[in-house]
Amino acid sequence: MRLFALYFFFITGSAVVLSSCEKVFNFPFKGHPDTKSNTFYGTQEQVGKGTARTFATLNPSVVPQEVGVIFTDEALSGLPDENTLYTLHFHQKAIDATPFEYVLLGLSAHGHPLPPSGQIAPHFDVRFFMMTEEERRAIPAPPAPGFDIIPPPGYLPANYVWNAALAQIGRHWSYSTVAGTIVNHTMVLGTWNGELIFINPNVTLTTLASGKSYSIAYPQPQFFAQHGYYPGKYNIYKDDKGSHYVTLSDFVWR
Repeated sequence: MRLFALYFFFITGSAVVLSSCEKVFNFPFKGHPDTKSNTFYGTQEQVGKGTARTFATLNPSVVPQEVGVIFTDEALSGLPDENTLYTLHFHQKAIDATPFEYVLLGLSAHGHPLPPSGQIAPHFDVRFFMMTEEERRAIPAPPAPGFDIIPPPGYLPANYVWNAALAQIGRHWSYSTVAGTIVNHTMVLGTWNGELIFINPNVTLTTLASGKSYSIAYPQPQFFAQHGYYPGKYNIYKDDKGSHYVTLSDFVWR
């Protein structure tokens, strides 16, 4: 496993006051203005009536500028009525430049409670995994002891609470101040056996379909397990061709 650490998340919802660290835009996130940057795409996978694929934009020094998932507009319709997983692979250039190995896209078809007392409607879990597929698939079903091993102090931010533990995925964590709120988008964390294994922007299908744009900065952990480029924001937007994006940006060497 390539061991990396990146943790935190921010929520917005109808019952949540927007923080000063959140900016809501009426236009797509533009990324960085470096016109010499190159974008590398993963293979397309069928999602709903459309497709989804990963991408990574790197500058000439191979520093990541923006990394994420592109959904065609048709991908938001014709979705199954049951929770479904899709594996979206990165181009090798993205794997070499970032902590991430692939995206495990999860459809939560009916939504679910978000501890301690929040709620999120039907949504996509956009899990940016930092372990190989083979390692992920080897995660057993709960209550295997690895789900209960917490990362060392400083590698998780304060005020997180345990969320669902799932075979072949890991232990989810959500922010403890989610109380009595309807969440539209959020960053969830994932651990297994005392290590962070994914970061996970959750975005409701309604939020994606709305075409609204968000760019949300989230605080960084005290410690990182390995040097690398780590993002400081997650972004949600729609481009002028009708495609929808969930991305990470503002990468900094840690």
